[in-house]
Amino acid sequence: MEGRIPLVSVAIPSFNARKTIGLCLKSVREQTYPNIEILLVDSRSTDGTREIAREYGARIIDCEGKLLAARYIGAREARGEYVLLLDTDQVLKPKAVERAVELMKDYDMLVLEEESFNTEWLIPRLYSASKKIINSKYEDPGYSFDPVRGGNPARFFKRDLLLRAFDAIMKTLPREEFMTTIHFDHDIIYYECYKLSRKVGLLKDAVYHIEPDFRKLWRTNIRYGASLRVVERSPYWEKFLRERNGTFYFGRPIREGILALLLSLILKGVQKIGYCLGPERVEKLLRR
Repeated sequence: MEGRIPLVSVAIPSFNARKTIGLCLKSVREQTYPNIEILLVDSRSTDGTREIAREYGARIIDCEGKLLAARYIGAREARGEYVLLLDTDQVLKPKAVERAVELMKDYDMLVLEEESFNTEWLIPRLYSASKKIINSKYEDPGYSFDPVRGGNPARFFKRDLLLRAFDAIMKTLPREEFMTTIHFDHDIIYYECYKLSRKVGLLKDAVYHIEPDFRKLWRTNIRYGASLRVVERSPYWEKFLRERNGTFYFGRPIREGILALLLSLILKGVQKIGYCLGPERVEKLLRR
C-alpha cells in the first residue's frame, strides 16, 4: 500500500474460546495489511484463551459486562483510526483488512460478507445455507443494509463514528441494561451508526465463520434467549428489535432457502426455552 497507513484496531470479545481463538488470531496476524493492533476484551476466561491471545501479541483488557459492554470497551480502548469488531469464531481472509481500508475512502462503515468455514454435518450446513441467503440479498443494498431487515450488521467502522454511536447507546440504555445486553449487540450498534451515516459499503469475500456443533448452538442461543428479557426492557425493543427478532431467513435458491428457514426455526426454538427459563436458571443449567 502507498502513502499513509492508518492503524486498524481489531477488537475481539472473549470468554473461554480456546477452541477457536487460535484460528481467529492467526488470521489477523497473517493479514497483508501491515498496521494492526489486536485487543482481546476478555470476561475472565479460565480455559487458556488469554494465554493463546498473548502468544499472538494481543492486548488483553478485562471486562465485567456482557457483549455490548465488551464492544464498547474495545472501541474505547482502540488506538486505531478504524475499528473491526471481530468474534472469536471468525477467521479473516488474508487481504480483508487491506481491502477494507481501501474501501473506507468512500464509506464510514462496512458490512463483511461471510461464509462458513466448516460445512460438515447438519448444523454447519444449515448455517452455510443461511449465509448464502443473506449474501444473495446484497444485490439490493436498500434492503440488505437496513438495520431491521438486513441480516448482517456492519463490522468495520471509522472509530469516531463508532464512539458517537456508543454515546447515543449509553444515553438510551440504563447502565444495568448496557452492561448485561448479549443478544442483538451488533444490531444496536449498527442501528445507531446508521442513524448517523448512510455511507455503508460491502466488503465481499471477507471472512469465514467457524460454525458450531449442536452443543455450542444450544449454549449460545439459550443464553441469547434468556438475555431477551433484558432486551425487551430496552427502548430499542420498540424502536426496531421487536421486528428484528421476528425475522426468518428464506429465499433463493429454494434448497438453501428451506435450510435457512429450518435454522431460523431451531434458533428461535432454543431461544424461546432460554427466555422461559430466564438468565439465572439458564446459567445454573449450563454450569451442570
